[in-house]
Amino acid sequence: AGASGLTAGYLLKRLGVDVRIVEATSRFGGRVKRDASFADFPIDLGGEWIHDEPAVLTQIVDDPGVDVDIDTIVYNPQTFGSWVDGQLHRRDWLSHFYIEHKFKNTTWFGFLERYIVPHVWENITFNAPVAGVNYSGENVLVETQDNRRLKADKVLVTVPVTILQNGMISFTPRLPAKMQEAINGVVMGDGIKVFMEFSERFYPDVLMFQNLIDTVFSSTDKIFYDAAYGKESKTNILGLFAADDDAVPYTRLNSDNDTKDAILGELDTVFDGKASRCYMKHVVQNWSKEPYIGGSYSTDFDDAVYGSMSEIFAPLDNKVYFAGEALGEDDQATVHGACKSAFAAVERIMAQ
Repeated sequence: AGASGLTAGYLLKRLGVDVRIVEATSRFGGRVKRDASFADFPIDLGGEWIHDEPAVLTQIVDDPGVDVDIDTIVYNPQTFGSWVDGQLHRRDWLSHFYIEHKFKNTTWFGFLERYIVPHVWENITFNAPVAGVNYSGENVLVETQDNRRLKADKVLVTVPVTILQNGMISFTPRLPAKMQEAINGVVMGDGIKVFMEFSERFYPDVLMFQNLIDTVFSSTDKIFYDAAYGKESKTNILGLFAADDDAVPYTRLNSDNDTKDAILGELDTVFDGKASRCYMKHVVQNWSKEPYIGGSYSTDFDDAVYGSMSEIFAPLDNKVYFAGEALGEDDQATVHGACKSAFAAVERIMAQ
């Protein structure tokens, strides 16, 4: 019941298909998660940026009879700092090159909760981690870890790629070698998000830890950012997003307090101790320690992107299909990419 699974269930129900969404945990959303009490605006503990024009929200709902009435903001930070070799450098010229969109008064979780989940709520089975998928017979048999058995004509697998890489779900027959190779070739590293409230704002809109060349020619997997930017907030909320190797120093710590202390120490070095003096509270979402997620999102492929995708997309005996953010093609590694992969999978399912 992440973004792709919910969207697929929503689309299939509209087509008159009998659907059951099998969710491992006690909540929906997957790597989309909200904290509505930390600040005076809801924060996204998982996917946050829209990474596309806001019209993509209407495209996901895909219903001309529904007015997708969601306020968004143009996310165009104006002040940038880069901490390199013990010095803080101003890089405000980056404001001319970086523009995206974010939610104003809601989150990705809120979008799914309002427009998608009500249509499939009664079709979700929670607390049911899947242990095996047997597609050797006329039907597909899905077995959960507590030995429940579900029978279906077709199954769409939308778990994070780490679950498939770690063999947490057994397939009978086994996945074809080329498919397993493609799955194993997807790179999905560690991931963490942290939000801190401070009594004063002492930080720029965006703080990076990389040199100037990397800032211009590559994306960073670790940024501090003003999470209240454009939110009309009265609070000073600084967010940290880190993925892959940049996340490891935080994700491997023993506790949320250890993570908080490490981050405050880092910020104190940059801002002459202001972080500790102004610190009020924090919230940590360590995605690497989520047992049915185990990381951030797909950031790379060992071979050609579309080659891997075509291998993973190939249906198994026209009975087992796959979707998720790793299969988002041009929108891979995004929430809307996960939703779009559901559209592609549903089209394949209905064509068989």
